[in-house]
Amino acid sequence: MSHANTCSFDKNYLSNATILFIENNDKIRFETSEIFSALFKNVLVAKEVDEAIRVYLENRTNIDIILTDVDFANYKAIEILTQIRTLDWDVPILITTSFSDMNILVRAIKFNLTNYIVKPIQLNTTLKIMSEVMKRKQQKKELAAKNNELRQFMAILDSCNIICEMDLEFKITSANDAFLINSEFGLDELIGMKFNDNQIFKSSEMADTKIMEMLKKGKTWVGLSKKLTKQGTNYYTHSTILPIFFNDGRIKKYIEFSTLISKYENEVLSLRKHIYLLKSENLKTNTKLKNEKEYYSELAVKLQEQVDENVNNAQKILFELYELKKQNKELKEKLKMQESRFEEFQATMLSGA
Repeated sequence: MSHANTCSFDKNYLSNATILFIENNDKIRFETSEIFSALFKNVLVAKEVDEAIRVYLENRTNIDIILTDVDFANYKAIEILTQIRTLDWDVPILITTSFSDMNILVRAIKFNLTNYIVKPIQLNTTLKIMSEVMKRKQQKKELAAKNNELRQFMAILDSCNIICEMDLEFKITSANDAFLINSEFGLDELIGMKFNDNQIFKSSEMADTKIMEMLKKGKTWVGLSKKLTKQGTNYYTHSTILPIFFNDGRIKKYIEFSTLISKYENEVLSLRKHIYLLKSENLKTNTKLKNEKEYYSELAVKLQEQVDENVNNAQKILFELYELKKQNKELKEKLKMQESRFEEFQATMLSGA
């Protein structure tokens, strides 16, 4: 076996894999399995056909790749390939051969072989081939997982959203049940209609021509739209329209995902009406309070004027009363003096008589 000086394969793809290594030559089997043990997660080894079949049956759910010798007597290698492919048509199988008998290779090819390696094995080349095989297998597994997630995601979207697909001219090519139910159109009626047809589309937050211009540039449009049913009634949606691309970047089609918001729109309208009424009542109340405030302010001014006038009048009356009391006092003094004089005069008259 020849050893390469440089590593040209990705060890990461081998470190997580389990390999079934079938080799009839003791020396090759021992040396190669020792190297495999340092690179693979698990190495299963078999020498004879019956042993190989038994090991495969016991571990087939865990085996990621198989490397098998086909230079067995009496075409025994075909038995191994037959057993494996009866149970699993996709597990990667690489064969090693010295080409001593071309018939075995011709018969083996029909068993969906992944690759073949000529003996003596070039270890670095063999590991590179297996690394590439495991890389493709991992990518295929990841792609299958992503496709499964995508199917689940699309199923969720389909159950919760109003969906339609459009061609490059924005003509509807398909629609889900939610679209048909809400629009009240049959699928055969919708096919060929444009997404901005007045029969199904009434208005949005942006002009439909601008929406189409955005989409043609590869951008996504998100916004509220007002649609019409076949009977002419309105329903509202929150819509997302996005382009779907080919691998080379060209636009393949357009898809609209919409969420029905008619119920919420009615609630919003009702709430807006309620707020308007509250604002109107509040305005009336504020106007009334303002008028009352002005009235009471004017009344307070008048009362203050009346109080001031009454105070002035009271002071004037008190001053007049003071003057009258003063005059009354003077008159009393004058009267008293006159009485005194009259008494003196009377006394004088009596004494003269």
